[in-house]
Amino acid sequence: MTTPRQPATFSDLPLAGVGRRLAALLYDFLIVLGLLMVYGFLALLVASAVVGLNCEPQALDYTPCVGGPLYQLGAVTVIAAYFIWSWRAAGQTIGMRAWRLLLATPDGVQLSWRQCALRALVAPLSLGCLGAGFFWAWTRADGASWHDLASGSQVRVLPKKKK
Repeated sequence: MTTPRQPATFSDLPLAGVGRRLAALLYDFLIVLGLLMVYGFLALLVASAVVGLNCEPQALDYTPCVGGPLYQLGAVTVIAAYFIWSWRAAGQTIGMRAWRLLLATPDGVQLSWRQCALRALVAPLSLGCLGAGFFWAWTRADGASWHDLASGSQVRVLPKKKK
């Protein structure tokens, strides 16, 4: 009986398909929702401290604090920080870990902060154009999406752990 050969290097790992990548993104969406709830709670605490707690409830208007451009900028920062930190620290987000995906350069080197930030800027465009940036991977032999190309990265599938 033969045992499956373990990949020797990052480039020996199979490229991740679009479906697996989108499934991991769905998991990450749930994590991001949780982070945004915590952020919204903290923003509401700050808003109540600024507006004051002794006002009549009907007179309180939290809209500028939790619905204005400053709040929205903070929410975008929270989302970007989650992805950038995860990619830089481990080469994986929580969703990528669940789907056994690993992000690195084609040589298997961990992405730099700059590459992670560039990827975080282009990835929403890939998704926002009706997923065209993701589905672009089907037209390429290397399976690269727009944000892979922009950041010089690849997503590979890790082997299953032996029990």
